Amino acid sequence: MTMGDKAFAGGTALYGPKSGFPHPPFRESHRGGFHHIFSMGLCLLIVTLFLPFSGSAEELPVPAHELPEGFCYVHELIPDVILDIRYAGTHNFVGDPIDGYEAPFAILTNKAASALKEAADEFRSLGYRVMIFDAYRPQSAVRHFVRWSQVKDDLRMQAEFYPDFKKKGLLVDQGYIARNSAHCRGSAIDMTITDLDGNPLDMGTGFDYFGKLAWHGAKGITAEQTANRNLLRDVMKRHGFKPFDHEWWHYRLGNEPFKTGFDFPIR
Repeated sequence: MTMGDKAFAGGTALYGPKSGFPHPPFRESHRGGFHHIFSMGLCLLIVTLFLPFSGSAEELPVPAHELPEGFCYVHELIPDVILDIRYAGTHNFVGDPIDGYEAPFAILTNKAASALKEAADEFRSLGYRVMIFDAYRPQSAVRHFVRWSQVKDDLRMQAEFYPDFKKKGLLVDQGYIARNSAHCRGSAIDMTITDLDGNPLDMGTGFDYFGKLAWHGAKGITAEQTANRNLLRDVMKRHGFKPFDHEWWHYRLGNEPFKTGFDFPIR
C-alpha cells in the first residue's frame, strides 16, 4: 500500500453538484470567453492543490523516525499482521515497559521481513494470520532484562511466566534471558499464528513461558497443541527461519545480514 495507491481514492469530484463547483465552461462563445476559460482553469489548479487527501490516514501509519539502512517496519510489508508487542507494555515477565520500546511496532531487517512476508502469505492461504510478540530488540532492553534478574524481591509476574524458578538469576544462567540476543541483530522474531479473525491458536503455553512445557517436543501438552506448534515451525522453516528448541515462539533467519547488534529505539 502506497500513498500513490490511495491518492484521490473514491473519485473526488472537482466539478458538478456534488463538488460545489459549476461544470467547467469548455464551450464559450461570448467576446471574453478566452479570459473566462483561463480564469476557471486557474481556479481549478488552485482548488486541486488544496484539496484534502481523500485516502484514509489510519490505513497509512507514518513511522516516527527513519530506520537504519536495511531495516523496515513489518506492518508496512504485511498489512494484516497482528502486533502484540509485549515489551512496549506491562504484560511481560518483567511487568513494566522495557527500555527502548517507545511504541508497539515490530521492526526487522529487510531480508528477514521479506522472508516473513512469504511465510505470512503461506499461512494466509491456509487460513491463518501472523501475530508478533517481539522482533528487533534494542540492546538497552537486554540490559534491562539482566538488571531485572538481579532484583530478588520483584516476583510480580512469576506465576504466569516462570513458576518453576525461585531465583530469577537462573533465567540468565540457563539461557532464557540472553546477554547477547539474536533479536538485537534484527532478524529474530517471537510470534504465533491466529485464525483469520485474530484468535490465537492454542500452543500449550503463553509467550515467554520459561519452562520445559514451552519446548518443542514437550510432554504434557495435547496432540492439538503439538500440531499447532509443528504447523508454525514447518512453515517458518520452509521460508528460511530456524526454530529455537526451548521456545516454540522464537525463530531466527538462517542467513542473517548483520553479525552485530543495534541499539536504536523502537518508535
